[in-house]
Amino acid sequence: MADYSKGRSEEELEPFFPNEILRHTLLTFFFISAVMLGVLFFPESFQKSTDEFASFQTKPPWFLLPFFHFSSLINNKVWYIVILTIYAIMFIAVPFFDRNTERRLWKKPVLLSIVIINLLMIFALGIIKYFQ
Repeated sequence: MADYSKGRSEEELEPFFPNEILRHTLLTFFFISAVMLGVLFFPESFQKSTDEFASFQTKPPWFLLPFFHFSSLINNKVWYIVILTIYAIMFIAVPFFDRNTERRLWKKPVLLSIVIINLLMIFALGIIKYFQ
């Protein structure tokens, strides 16, 4: 078995579990908390008033617009759920598939391109649905 600890600093030998998992969990908690606090303290900026008596269709919150638009692109609800489930599983599994020894995202071109493409896709779907 190869000894991967030779020639590496103590920072590079930091274990993925629990250190990196804890960092990702805390960052996710921070982002979710920021959105929830924004909704709590500024509800009028997150929800536009709609004439509910004129239409029975309500608009989803702004953070669900990309997924709502994606559901309108796919007519079959089963395929929609399957695709979203696969997307969520792949999002969670990315750190386990990444075997690059470099820890910085900027030095991982494949992973960086996946992150940028996903962010652009979510942003574009949200903007398209917002202006419809």
